[in-house]
Amino acid sequence: MSRSEIRIAGAGGQGVVTAGRILAEAAILSGKTATHSQVYGPQSRGGASRSDVVIDTAEIGFPLAYNLDLLIILSDEAYTKYRPELDDDTRMIVDRDCAPDSTPGSATIFPVVATARSVSGGVLATGVVALGVLQQVADFIDADTLRQAVGARVPAKFKAMNLDALEAGMGLVGATT
Repeated sequence: MSRSEIRIAGAGGQGVVTAGRILAEAAILSGKTATHSQVYGPQSRGGASRSDVVIDTAEIGFPLAYNLDLLIILSDEAYTKYRPELDDDTRMIVDRDCAPDSTPGSATIFPVVATARSVSGGVLATGVVALGVLQQVADFIDADTLRQAVGARVPAKFKAMNLDALEAGMGLVGATT
């Protein structure tokens, strides 16, 4: 594996920053190097939010993402803001509620937010659902290591819900898009 860059973009309250931290921690648990950076608006809920994760098998010389391999989009604002910046070969995982009927490039569309609501009763686990999708469509982290990182990162009282969310995301792959 060479350098891989992943961006998770959505709105505050969707677990975007937590999902980025979990992904970086899972990479480190699997023996890789990883960096995580985050950008979010002044609002803790509803404002724009983004997590960038860089994963490599070697030392990471430049810690910020500059050539994305995968973009996960979880809000309308994120789609509008980040889609125009991408190369045609950048893979995307897009929440069905945020994307137009057809997306340019190689977008894969999954009902991420709807699944997070069914798992948790809200959107707090949306980022973890997206990690489940990512695990199934990209070869960044194996499932057991990702489960371990989720279990270690989320508060104990939300551990079962988040592990269910991860499994729900993994189950979306192969579903009708």
